[in-house]
Amino acid sequence: MPRAQKTKEVHVEETQEELAPVVNIGKEYDEDDVAKAEEEIFPGGPTHNELEKWKSMYNGEVYLTEFDEENVFIWRPIKRKEYKDIAKIPNADQFYKEERICDKSLLFPANYGAMNMSVGKAGIPTLLSELILEKSGFVAKTGAMRLS
Repeated sequence: MPRAQKTKEVHVEETQEELAPVVNIGKEYDEDDVAKAEEEIFPGGPTHNELEKWKSMYNGEVYLTEFDEENVFIWRPIKRKEYKDIAKIPNADQFYKEERICDKSLLFPANYGAMNMSVGKAGIPTLLSELILEKSGFVAKTGAMRLS
């Protein structure tokens, strides 16, 4: 007696926006509006011009992470060469590597360096580096699927 064949159809329909929400900063950006171009996207933050420049430099892959009012970061994914250079640093522990990942990828604040990371909240460099690595291709859109 033949066994009934079970077929399982996998249908994944997630867009990039569902994986990383798109945040509209302020009103519609108009390149010809000089006043809007020089306006900060949030108080104390970069201008619309800076944001547009980063988006063009990094293929639109610019992300914002907010921990609290004082800790808002804008960053980009890390490139393979940058990651390999960090991975090759001799005698570097995981914390040092996390901080170097942040150094390479942070666009704002520009002055957030090793000193800020060492005296700031302990989890920020760790979580930021995890987010950066996630958007840099270290996490697959789907888990491994066995094909039959």
